[in-house]
Amino acid sequence: MGISVLHVLHSYRPGGMENMIGQMAWELSRSGIAVNVCALAGTDDFKSRLPPDTCVWDLQKQRGLDLRCAMRLRSLIHEIKPDVVHSHNWNALVYSLLALGTNRTPLLHGEHALFYGWERSPWRLWLRKLFYARCDVVHTVSQGQVQDMARLGLTKHVAVQVIRNGVDTQKFSPQDKVSCRQRLGIPTDGLCIGMAARFVPEKRHSLLLRAFEQIGAIFPQVRLVLAGAGGNCQTETQALVAVHPHADRILQLGHRDDMSTVYNALDLHVVTSTSEGMSNVTLEAMSCGVPVLMNATCGSEELIHQGHNGNTAIMETAEDVTAAIGSLVAQPELLQVMGRQARAGIELEYPLAKTAAHYASVYSSLVRMKQTSKEGF
Repeated sequence: MGISVLHVLHSYRPGGMENMIGQMAWELSRSGIAVNVCALAGTDDFKSRLPPDTCVWDLQKQRGLDLRCAMRLRSLIHEIKPDVVHSHNWNALVYSLLALGTNRTPLLHGEHALFYGWERSPWRLWLRKLFYARCDVVHTVSQGQVQDMARLGLTKHVAVQVIRNGVDTQKFSPQDKVSCRQRLGIPTDGLCIGMAARFVPEKRHSLLLRAFEQIGAIFPQVRLVLAGAGGNCQTETQALVAVHPHADRILQLGHRDDMSTVYNALDLHVVTSTSEGMSNVTLEAMSCGVPVLMNATCGSEELIHQGHNGNTAIMETAEDVTAAIGSLVAQPELLQVMGRQARAGIELEYPLAKTAAHYASVYSSLVRMKQTSKEGF
């Protein structure tokens, strides 16, 4: 196929979107699609997850609007001449548009989570409408995102596609729970609930910790496992754990490269996030045969079938989270049944190859569109 794609994103560090780019790079290489990555504001060892022949550029963007960074991106695009530029989220969209200017290289833009806070302000929505008009395709990772964007008036005269996230069902597969806990240093008795996320406000670690004050008192055999690192709330969260009444039953694992082991050590994975597109950690946990309790937010209705492979619940208060978790940990046999059903559904609907084929199709159509445009001109 011989297509080259340049991904542009704010940074390439641990995160669900970044992990998906890495997995797609491996999958798409089998179809002759070369993936390269441009991180505007830095990267770290996470780039080792990319195929060894993937080029990664760090443009060292400064705070605020850095026009020199935009010029560096313009020079990079001019030098490597990608067939498609694939931007991700707000910062990457702004800098990709500044860099491309009148260059008609096809631009595919991805939105990976619901807009929240200042992103829903009138001036920001007006800018998004303006910027989307230059994109050849805007894609989301869930139908719920499209519906939210439509309510905000962002989908008129815009080519929007849903490309759902997928998961590596071989890497994330069921394992023996006892051996996984032993490898992680987690006691093998009792139940474990857990959360895997960066420490940022929208993940709401503090809400889960407040709920665990009550859960821990009601269910003394339940432990809480936190996996993940980075983000502007990490120090605050660690301070909350230090003074928590059940601190002896809270295990902080930090950043892990063996997330399949982490998921398999759990009996229930909890997602309290307020802003998701289609939660990658939910897909991974379910692929490992672990049921998920998810805040009733974007993407949850597409992933969770109530009482079948997990549950959704409105999580506005600690009491909401306590009630939702309590109803499940009181039924460990149900958790096991839902876990098996979660795994079966992921294998059928969300294999990584299916997602890669969808991306490959979109990239190919953009290249054909450009070629047709040249011929017509």
